[in-house]
Amino acid sequence: MSVSVRIVLIVIIGCGITVQKESEKGDSSIKPSIAIVGAGISGLSTARRLIELGIHDFDIYEGLDRIGGRIHAIPYKDGFLQMGAQFINGAENPLYKIANRLGLIADVVSDTAHVDNAHFAFGSQNVKEEDIRTFLDFTSKLDPKYRSIAKHDERTARRYTFKEIFTLDYMHFLKSQNFTDQQKNVFDSLARSFRSYWEFEWAADWSTLSVHVLKEWNDYGPECESFATNRIGFKGILDDIAAPIPREAFNFNSRVENIKLNSITGKIHLTVNDQVLPTEYDYVIVTSSLGVLKKYHHKMFTPPLPRQKIEAIEKIGFGGSCKVFFEWEHPFWSNSTYSIAPLPVRGMISEKLDAFEEETTILQVVDWAPNVLSAWYAGRGHQLVDNMSEEELKQRITQLMRDMYNDDSIPLPSKIIRTQLTKNELLLGSYSYMTQVQALSHISHSQLAIPVKLDKRPKILFAGEATHHRLFQTTIGGYLSGRREADRAVTDWLGNGRNSSQTHGIGDDNSLIEDQREVPYISQPITLI
Repeated sequence: MSVSVRIVLIVIIGCGITVQKESEKGDSSIKPSIAIVGAGISGLSTARRLIELGIHDFDIYEGLDRIGGRIHAIPYKDGFLQMGAQFINGAENPLYKIANRLGLIADVVSDTAHVDNAHFAFGSQNVKEEDIRTFLDFTSKLDPKYRSIAKHDERTARRYTFKEIFTLDYMHFLKSQNFTDQQKNVFDSLARSFRSYWEFEWAADWSTLSVHVLKEWNDYGPECESFATNRIGFKGILDDIAAPIPREAFNFNSRVENIKLNSITGKIHLTVNDQVLPTEYDYVIVTSSLGVLKKYHHKMFTPPLPRQKIEAIEKIGFGGSCKVFFEWEHPFWSNSTYSIAPLPVRGMISEKLDAFEEETTILQVVDWAPNVLSAWYAGRGHQLVDNMSEEELKQRITQLMRDMYNDDSIPLPSKIIRTQLTKNELLLGSYSYMTQVQALSHISHSQLAIPVKLDKRPKILFAGEATHHRLFQTTIGGYLSGRREADRAVTDWLGNGRNSSQTHGIGDDNSLIEDQREVPYISQPITLI
């Protein structure tokens, strides 16, 4: 009689480790016990893949009270406000195929649309449209320039952050013509919009974001172009991925605090909500955010993680990019407005701008809820607004809009909708990016995917967007990494190589986005995506 499979999914804060006896290896009548930490998109895709591989008895440990993790769609009227993921990078990937099948694709958008189509609002300040055009003409040449540097000049790309390389170009621009001090102050304000483009895109403070990221990251689609989802968006995608997973498999409000690997038996014990579980596992697949690993890895794993793993955790960046939705009863902006770029200028509106004025650079109209503005904050701005009270946010955004529209009748917003990711101990931010120190240390995101081994066999496995070598910071990378680690665990258990017929199609994602790099098995995802 075959032994039933127990698989545990743990995504938010835990990890587990186990080792099966050599006598079990390759015996198809004995199934592995697997724990997957977390129910974000990586944990869900892991579970889905295990079901595809014929493994149905598993447990999912999730610290939150819902699926999705950093993907969080909040009900609003007849749709969902997408607090997390909203766009899909490229069409040659499984998430696009799911969204397209479900009718969730709304439009193709440029990554710079919020700036290119913005209404620059400056109220009664003496700002000239000609100066705005001059600055935008200058910055329009920088994106392709930086991409060319990343592609052809690796030494420079690894050495410089975006702030450093832009500062050099900006200083040259200011010296190129006889600009007045007033014009320079206007350009300083416009430079914040350019800065925010990079910070929004990479969820990073651009003073630490390496230019080399433009070479490392690649979705094989058109540059600077994504697919926007509709009012249902990622709520529909998550529900579709989770549909085959039994409800009884989920253990919500279950925070994994420690994963202990017994080096003698090879079994793993999990501590969840201060209780050591009696269940033993053969593998643990960890899908916690990199932010959680940075803060808690020294407590989560017994014995401690290997030095090289810790170095990757510490040097790869993990930042913030959030949306704050402001609802008004009636729009004060025109029907044709796509986005609003507030432009407070030092020396005009005040002698010195404060942090909120400097960080509030773009408010985008929600197309299906035209009375709602979505303000984007990234870099230091994410934590800034997370630490502000709702009343303070209402007062500050209202005063800024009154100043920029020269209209003291603009009312307070009727509602603010936000999630405060940086204050959530189970998430601690948005997604990963490539830091300057990471680039100079030649550390790849794929190093986070290297499993912890016992007797040369993978026991603790790592999934999540930060572990994908090319599509880090994306939901696609998170989704693919979960399938990769499910394949890795089952392949190891069967012990018959990657192409064994017993693995029920392991590696069948190869046709999606082929990566031709030859990387040793120990450090590279099994499924070559």
